[in-house]
Amino acid sequence: MTNNDANDNQNSDRDQVWPGVVRWELGLGGQHGGEVLWRCDAVRAGRLYNRSMFGTREEAEQFAAKMREVEPDQLFNVESIKASAVWN
Repeated sequence: MTNNDANDNQNSDRDQVWPGVVRWELGLGGQHGGEVLWRCDAVRAGRLYNRSMFGTREEAEQFAAKMREVEPDQLFNVESIKASAVWN
């Protein structure tokens, strides 16, 4: 068994929803240098399903509104966070 096989076996019983679900949708805020980012979390059955980051509140709210239409079984929460919590 190789090291990769061992890692695959260890990860097989973990919840695979969280890894790789953070998306950086900075759009017009791509050159964002402010202290605040906007996080949109998608939650299904009490578990984080998707997390997207936006440079402006408007972008985050537009994204959440579109996703509520196509994913009615998910709850979408938009909140501001300090950019330093994401990168420094």
